[in-house]
Amino acid sequence: MFAGGQEPLEILIPRLLVPSISGVQLESGWFASPETWTIDKPPPDLLVNIDRFSSGDSDRILCHVHGWLVQWIEKGSNPFIHAHMYRYRFPQCIQDAYLSLSAYRQRTATNKHVICRIIEDRIQQLVRRGVSGLDATSGCGSDEASTFDALEYLARVQSLLVYQCISLFDGDIRLRHLAEQNLPVLEDWLYQLRALQARQSSCCGESLVYPSPQGFAASSKAIPPGNLLWYSWILAESTRRTWLVTSGVQGIYKLIRNNEAGCMGGLIFTCRNGFWNAPSAVAWEKQCSEVYAGMVRLTEVDKLLALVPPEEINDFAKFALEGTFGGEQMERWGVARAYGRE
Repeated sequence: MFAGGQEPLEILIPRLLVPSISGVQLESGWFASPETWTIDKPPPDLLVNIDRFSSGDSDRILCHVHGWLVQWIEKGSNPFIHAHMYRYRFPQCIQDAYLSLSAYRQRTATNKHVICRIIEDRIQQLVRRGVSGLDATSGCGSDEASTFDALEYLARVQSLLVYQCISLFDGDIRLRHLAEQNLPVLEDWLYQLRALQARQSSCCGESLVYPSPQGFAASSKAIPPGNLLWYSWILAESTRRTWLVTSGVQGIYKLIRNNEAGCMGGLIFTCRNGFWNAPSAVAWEKQCSEVYAGMVRLTEVDKLLALVPPEEINDFAKFALEGTFGGEQMERWGVARAYGRE
């Protein structure tokens, strides 16, 4: 149930079978079935043993996330915002987050208060509108708001995550206070988005190109049928990575503030190099046909290390492993902690 009593919008996209270049049929089940959206509860010993994290571990993880935000500004993508995610549709909320982050990066001692005020207003507008199409202050939403689809939904989640990364660790008291209020808001939005996608055992890739048909004019851009499965994977993988980044960033803040672990749990994600950075649907499909994608859970590290050579584990997986188990355990596994830009 969404906030305000409205049921989530259903996305009716047919299940797809797309022939690969080798003639092998690829389907969406390996990344889009309801089972792949199961939340893994963290082992009890991880919640108790918070000493596995040093201050250096936390600082390194946060610096890496902020480095990814810089990468998004400079390159248009990063390890949780895919290069093709907003290629056809660029929702206003994520545009606002991009411009706010760019301005924040260029802040000076004399204009910081202005930039922080702008960011504060953007956050309040985003949260007020929410993800259910309801204005939290009035209890009623517009026709346009009620037609949020999977891409718009994820864009709003990623926008709030960007603002949280800025506000939680900035010295501005007003922004930090606002961010603390939004800790449960972002987590709730992610739970709703995960539940929405879990109900869709079919592909949702069309939402990257076409908005929901209700209340919108038909898109003039054609989507190549051969790209639809790839777009669907991009949407699912981006959602999972956004979940894990949120869990890491907000979990570290809670650890610093309360000296106790706060974890949303884990989701399965793609751990092997070559999939996230595939430049085209053909290249991605070729990877799927030739090698195991490394779709594993953080509770299945032994499986990951057995099936994916350490040198082929992607940088995002290294981030997730270190954020879950700490740098010392990474060394025991023989997985390098030094990660660059995926």
